[in-house]
Amino acid sequence: MKIDGKKIAQEIRNNLRSKIQDLKSKNITPKIAIITLGPEVSWETYVRQKIKAAGELGIKAVLINLSAEGWTSPKGGEESDEEKLIRTVHEIDRDPKYNGIIIQRPIPSSFNRERVVKSISPEKDIDGFRSDSKFEVPVWLAVKRLLEEVLEIGNFNKRKFVVLGKGETAGGPIIRGLKKMGIEPQIIDSRTKNPDEILKEADVIISCVGKPNTVTADQIKKGAILIGVGTHGEDVGLRGDYRIEDIEKIAGAYTPTPGGVGPINLSYLFSNLIEAAAVQV
Repeated sequence: MKIDGKKIAQEIRNNLRSKIQDLKSKNITPKIAIITLGPEVSWETYVRQKIKAAGELGIKAVLINLSAEGWTSPKGGEESDEEKLIRTVHEIDRDPKYNGIIIQRPIPSSFNRERVVKSISPEKDIDGFRSDSKFEVPVWLAVKRLLEEVLEIGNFNKRKFVVLGKGETAGGPIIRGLKKMGIEPQIIDSRTKNPDEILKEADVIISCVGKPNTVTADQIKKGAILIGVGTHGEDVGLRGDYRIEDIEKIAGAYTPTPGGVGPINLSYLFSNLIEAAAVQV
């Protein structure tokens, strides 16, 4: 069964529209700052989706493209200057007209990632990357919602979960979210010695790698649930960690790419923004 992420996302956004209208009746229009770094090819697809969705919801989205201003790091190259980024974030953070701030990944490897994350206040960290953020990470909320479509919440603990990848933007938050629910997922990364055996026993596979054929048909058991978070191939259209045509007759339920996790993830990002705006009144 294919899980329709676009349909779920639309349900979330319909609910958001009424909340946005309530805020606008108080002369408040939710506003988000999207800060981008590095070459456009690394973020253009994702930012375009955010700006489009914001416009449809009646949210003000401001793109601040630092790399377009010609900044370079002391080492040269295309990396934006860390100090300038931090100063820019602090300026926006102090502006009461902005309700939320996101720094679009990827962040240059030369930057102090923890310092960058903490440059946004907990009240405006709608990506939820700070440990003391007021918000949950949208991708975890999206995965949880998708699982609720095919499993009773009370049955989560009865299933064997496997998460591929433990990166800061997807795998890590999802692993933490599952653990908060009392679920101890098995984690597969580049050092795992027996990934095929682990996958074959999994009831739920959440793949956050972003490489083709990360999960193949011969690695999953009949009826397994597949949630594809990782994406790749932006130049020819987004693709997921598994080929749908290979797994669709084996999996009990699966998310497509595009149209799976992505739209729901984006909807929860804006849900966090609306919540931030309501509190900041």
